[in-house]
Amino acid sequence: MSEPPAESAPNCRESQSPAAATGAPRTAVFDLDGTLLAGDSTAAWLRTLLFSSWLRCIAAAIALPVCLLLIWIPSSRNVGASILLWIATVGQDQDAITDSIQVCAKRVTQGDGALRWRGDGLATMHRHLAADDRVIVVTAAPEWLAARLLASWTEVRVIGSTLTRRWSGWVIEYHCFGKEKCRALQQKGYGSEWDFVYTDSYDDAPLLAAATECGFIVNPRAGLVAKLSAMARSPISPLRWT
Repeated sequence: MSEPPAESAPNCRESQSPAAATGAPRTAVFDLDGTLLAGDSTAAWLRTLLFSSWLRCIAAAIALPVCLLLIWIPSSRNVGASILLWIATVGQDQDAITDSIQVCAKRVTQGDGALRWRGDGLATMHRHLAADDRVIVVTAAPEWLAARLLASWTEVRVIGSTLTRRWSGWVIEYHCFGKEKCRALQQKGYGSEWDFVYTDSYDDAPLLAAATECGFIVNPRAGLVAKLSAMARSPISPLRWT
């Protein structure tokens, strides 16, 4: 694990986990984009789709200002994201979507593009797996995309947003974002609290608040650790991952 920055950070010692003391498997929950990945996997996938057609690019450029405004407003975030997704996928069936996801994942694996894995993040995930901890990645990215990106780690459970077909394109059916991540984890049978949580985003404050041993915030901006610590039951420790 990377050393915390100079900002004061609590000492999160995993050996003190209550689950570890009783022999029960511990649970480590990871965000994907910005945490395990340096970048946004959904944006990378959508770029692959949009750049395949100049008509899609033009339509996306026209819609982008409105979509960004909708995404900025929490109550309409799903609508704005779905409009861009629909433009990128209209006319494509599930086989075509699967193929495009395969292409995107292959580019990440080969290091072809801006999206890449964070070495420190993967090392931390591997350490939890080696300790027989239950590792879950919960993300706002489409579950199909996240599962393909993480296919090499068969022990890792993946939960993400779901898509559905509308008007010959695809839109978001369920957006696994913010407090919805907690709901999704609970519905999948993983409970309502977890030993460790790793994320880079303030939007995941509900996840961090449910960490019983320690929450970790990756590459936080100034003041974010203190803000999150005020809402959490366990220490929040900053990490500098590359």
